[in-house]
Amino acid sequence: MKEMTWIVDVATGALTVEGLSDGDFARLASDLLLQPQHVNCARPIGVPPIKDKVTTGSAAEDERLRIFRIYHHSVVEGPGRRSVAQFSGCDRRCIGCYAFEAFARDSGALMSVVETVELLLAVEGEPRDGVTILGGEPFLQPDGLAALMRELKKRDQHITLYSGYTLEELRARPEPSVHLALTLADVLIDGPFVASLTSGAGEWRGSTNQRIICHPAGYQTEGS
Repeated sequence: MKEMTWIVDVATGALTVEGLSDGDFARLASDLLLQPQHVNCARPIGVPPIKDKVTTGSAAEDERLRIFRIYHHSVVEGPGRRSVAQFSGCDRRCIGCYAFEAFARDSGALMSVVETVELLLAVEGEPRDGVTILGGEPFLQPDGLAALMRELKKRDQHITLYSGYTLEELRARPEPSVHLALTLADVLIDGPFVASLTSGAGEWRGSTNQRIICHPAGYQTEGS
């Protein structure tokens, strides 16, 4: 039997179904439910990118980030119900990636960490089980990423972090901010998206090569 996951958001009543093709869904539930809309990691329904928004303040006091989109009520990008920050810019540009809109480094808008935190933790996103950070590629902005995660941890947020790089590649990076981000992450979902490996990826992952790594700073990889 094909594995299926049905997730009901108790706050909004929204239903998310994983593991069904359009044809399977139509045969099983079209007489009970509305026409489905596709949702996937970094591709929310009806949430436009942030544009033409530049915050003020001293960069020395508040790190700046290039943010493509902020949205709430996600149940496909980490455990529970989450608010999401989508970073701009990606140099991996995986074929078939759902987040192609955010590939350009100058997409989205320049925002301060303080404002990003305020938008992520807005009342409209409650109740939430944590915050997810994805891209684009968050580790193209390592200093801003670490600063954002530090502020979220001050507010007791569970953080799920996506990267197209593997944990081994990130550990080889020299920047202290990369290693701080790994220390602050509760869950890292690593590795490039591979379109030929989407079948059976299950929740949170786009393709089966990607790993769900809890507490990546202490994760023991082969040879470590």
